[in-house]
Amino acid sequence: MRKGCLIALGIPVGLVIAGVGLLWLNFYAVHVRYRLTVEVQDGDQIKTGSSVIDVSYNIEPSWSPSQYNSFPLPVGYAPTVDLGEKGLLFLTFSDATRTPAQRADRNKQVFCLFDDIGCLPFAAYRLSGGAADYARKKTALEDLLRQRGPRDVPFVTLSQLIRFVDIDGQHKYLDLPPDDLAASFGPGIKLKRVVLQLTDDPVTPLPEIWPQWLKEKGQMSAVLKGYQND
Repeated sequence: MRKGCLIALGIPVGLVIAGVGLLWLNFYAVHVRYRLTVEVQDGDQIKTGSSVIDVSYNIEPSWSPSQYNSFPLPVGYAPTVDLGEKGLLFLTFSDATRTPAQRADRNKQVFCLFDDIGCLPFAAYRLSGGAADYARKKTALEDLLRQRGPRDVPFVTLSQLIRFVDIDGQHKYLDLPPDDLAASFGPGIKLKRVVLQLTDDPVTPLPEIWPQWLKEKGQMSAVLKGYQND
């Protein structure tokens, strides 16, 4: 009698363990850590800002109802270039604003269904960003993680560039076109290049050059700060 009860109890326990194992094998995250270095021509000088961020890509099976709503999640802080009295330039985690022609050009540079920050490494290494389905997404990330060395990121694939200005005592940000920084910062300012390289370096901490108000909790979360950094 006792043996029969144990067997009966063991069956559902075994099914639960098998179910947990199945979920663990099919639902997981692939982490891609890369360093972004932004170079800006400031007259006869080159100003740079660099940041290591870690982006996690959720892998879900094709039967999961949430597979198409899974977006890469960045951890870290936006690369920031200090242009002295002219201000700070930020390469954000937000998607850039593009004209139809720019969207077409971007799609020629990289086939990628992630958001801009998730597509940057694929654009840099000239790889396909895969698709929403399990197999192609997993294969695309495996191919990406085998890459080595620094690569230039095409400007048309960059995420949003911004700067802050003071308007009536409030901090407002301006959306900046990568091919015309001089329109906002003044003559002699030009985006020279953005370099991406996969790395095992630790995620860069909060930049000291950020103003105190920007370091406070809730300020530009998920735009300049990763989801876990606020």
